[in-house]
Amino acid sequence: MTPPVPTPEQIRRLEEAAAWRLRLQKEPAAEFSADYIAWIADIDNAAAMEAVGQGLSVVDAFGDSPELLAMRHQALSRLRKAGGGPVRRFRWGRAAAAGLAVTPTSSAAAALLVALFGAGLYHVALLQPDTYRTEIGERRVVALADGSQISMDSDTRILVDYSKTGRALTLSRGRARFDVAHDTSRPFTVAAGSETVVAVGTSFDVEKLGSTVLVTLIQGQVVVKDEQGHTSSARSAAQPHAAVSLTAGQQLVATAQAPQPAVSTADLQLAAAWEAGHLVFRDEPLDAVVARVNRYTEQPVRIDPAVAGIRISGVFNAGDVGSFVSALTAYEPVQATTNSSGGILLQPRL
Repeated sequence: MTPPVPTPEQIRRLEEAAAWRLRLQKEPAAEFSADYIAWIADIDNAAAMEAVGQGLSVVDAFGDSPELLAMRHQALSRLRKAGGGPVRRFRWGRAAAAGLAVTPTSSAAAALLVALFGAGLYHVALLQPDTYRTEIGERRVVALADGSQISMDSDTRILVDYSKTGRALTLSRGRARFDVAHDTSRPFTVAAGSETVVAVGTSFDVEKLGSTVLVTLIQGQVVVKDEQGHTSSARSAAQPHAAVSLTAGQQLVATAQAPQPAVSTADLQLAAAWEAGHLVFRDEPLDAVVARVNRYTEQPVRIDPAVAGIRISGVFNAGDVGSFVSALTAYEPVQATTNSSGGILLQPRL
């Protein structure tokens, strides 16, 4: 199938993206300039920049291959036939006005990227969701193209799929806070397990803990839906629950075992403690506590089912498994056994 010819608007965005790419290579500090921040905030510009990166990766890997040279020639020929004119006549006026460094090298880079773009790379970049992840013990903040922000906890994975009509994210594991830029024309949704949070401009926390999903609303208002498309096997025979509206300070807890989620008043200070590296538990079962502790260690703590229901309260430093186990064995009827590889098993005290 013949790839589509890019529109003049798409070409313009690619030209600007190529110029920005080259400028940022020479002037890394320009990434924090007001001009670049304003430019990259446009979702279509961000998609063009992604296409530039993919195009350059292809060039680096296969730049001398006959297939790529043929694709470039074919794409440029179609572009000229469609009225694009010679590549050297591409419009760089807007890029120069924005303060971009416009050079023959920039023109050459843009020409090649437009050729690759004509072969469909831009559309691939636009349709592919971005994946953000943190390793064990790592936390990071991700700024999205629309001005929204994600604060990610340790061992977390999020897919971000933006389009002209919606902003769809999936939390496949871990926990994150979402500070959403207001845009009524493009709803912001976060799917986690069987639950989907729908927001416009607000702040909320979503945690996926096994088959349990917790949604804590920090500011604004959200609606939590039970989406059939994300239904877990444990709930596949059950009817989806009705949509639940949350107001600031409320927390929703949905489990595979319960037909309806539970909504309660949340302690927002406690809910945000993980962002400062603290784990705070208030009368929570040991199995849920250990699941959170394990998010920060390469050696997961295992528990005997006989002690899974013990209720735990306390404040611990994330990643300090030794102090957690010491406190637990000092104050609860639990003993810890360490195997030869360093793994810890929690059992009833004999």
